[in-house]
This record gives sequence, structure tokens and C-alpha cells, in this order.
Amino acid sequence: MNSRLLYAGAASLAAIVFAAPAMAQDAPAAAYSGWYIGGNLGGVWGDNSLNAHVSPGTAIGPTNPIVIPPADEALINAGGGGNSNKTGFTGGVEGGYNYVAGNWLFGIETEFSALDVNESQQNNFQSTISSPAVTYSITQRAKTNWMWTLRPRVGVISGPWLFYGTAGIASADIKVALNYSDTRTPPNSANTESSSTRTGWAGGLGGAYAFGPQWSVKGEWLYADFGSISTTATSPSGFVDVTSEGKVRANIFRFGMDYRF
Repeated sequence: MNSRLLYAGAASLAAIVFAAPAMAQDAPAAAYSGWYIGGNLGGVWGDNSLNAHVSPGTAIGPTNPIVIPPADEALINAGGGGNSNKTGFTGGVEGGYNYVAGNWLFGIETEFSALDVNESQQNNFQSTISSPAVTYSITQRAKTNWMWTLRPRVGVISGPWLFYGTAGIASADIKVALNYSDTRTPPNSANTESSSTRTGWAGGLGGAYAFGPQWSVKGEWLYADFGSISTTATSPSGFVDVTSEGKVRANIFRFGMDYRF
């Protein structure tokens, strides 16, 4: 579905660019100057890593409490993570101001967009020191719903074309979930969920085409990095503490249309 959306956006952009050359020939560089609003639509590729670490908990029980064996702890910590790059959807609204000096453009843009990054990592481990063998399962997930950015940008205008670079601050709401279970007798489990707004940065490159005195279309790539996240779950028995650590990043490819006023 996401690939179809991108193909449709590319076809729309191409149709506008090639169907309105006569209008664009008369569009001066000033067509990019001043205040503007617009919208965008595209796809996002996650560039995330999720890693789990376990440690003995503060056991609750008799005088000889049971905690995760050191060999099983080492087994999980050696392989409790991985990287993933799942695709998702992005789309939102933007606005900003451009100042044009000759062929140079200096501007600032802010946006609020839906950002569908939903990364998960599941790892299963089998103990080598118990009989029957104990299996450990750890599932980690990081999910975003929206993104806000504030980005200065600098560009060069050539006829109806604008080519620019941009970088600034970015924030996103990130939800993290961690689930642990094992097949011991009795079994242990640990679960936690949390949500927080993380602030990082976003930067990238773009190009725009003015097909009228007030209208332009654009294609843009942004790379967003929201930093590191972590959460910890403890089994009720105190058998184990589990910590999930991850980095949430995304490649964003999108098309948009802006109106200057």
C-alpha cells in the first residue's frame, strides 16, 4: 500500500511538472518569496535498533531465592537485539516564510505530520544448562504516531526550480513496549509500556517547481533521529530485570504542494 501511494504521488508530481511548462516559464524567482502553507504525503523507512539486556532481579521468596542463572543471562545479553527498517506512512501540513535575495532563498519551515514508524524485535533463547530446556522470549516494540519539526532552509533558485537543504529540531511521540516470558516451573513474566515525547533533529534535501505565481510542488527527503529510549520491566517474583534500549530514526520520502500568499 505504501509503495502504491509513493508511485501515485510521483505520477502526480510528474504530471504537474510536465503539463504546465507554459505557466512556469513566466514564474519569477519571487514566486517563492513570502509566507506559504501546504501539505505533504509520502512514505517512511524506519532505521531503528532495539536491544534487550537482562540481570538478576531482587528475588522475593525463601532464604535461597531463585534468580536467572548467570549462563542464561550471558546467553540473552549476547543476542537480545537487532536492527529493522520497516516501512510506514507519513503525511501532514506545513508552513513557513522565505526571503529571496537574487537567486538565493533563505527560509524557515515548521510542520506537523503523521509518522507511522512501528518497529518490533522478537528474540527466543533456549537454556543450555537446564533439563528440560527452558525457553526465554523477549519482544520489544517502538512506535511513533506524529512528528513536529522546525527547520531553517537555504536554497538556490533557477528559473521555476528551487533546490534546497534543510536541518533543524524534530520531536515525536514514541511509545515503547517490552514483554518477557519463560517456560520455567512456575513460569515468569515481565511487561511494561511507556510513552514520551522525544526531541532530536531532522535534516535533508529537496527540490521544488513553481507552476504558477503562487503554487509549487516539491519532492523531499528527510532523515530524522529522535535519540535513545529505554524502559525496564521486573518479573513479580524478582527472578529477572529486563531492560530494552533502542534508537529511533527514520528516512522520510515525500511529495508536497505549497501555496504562497
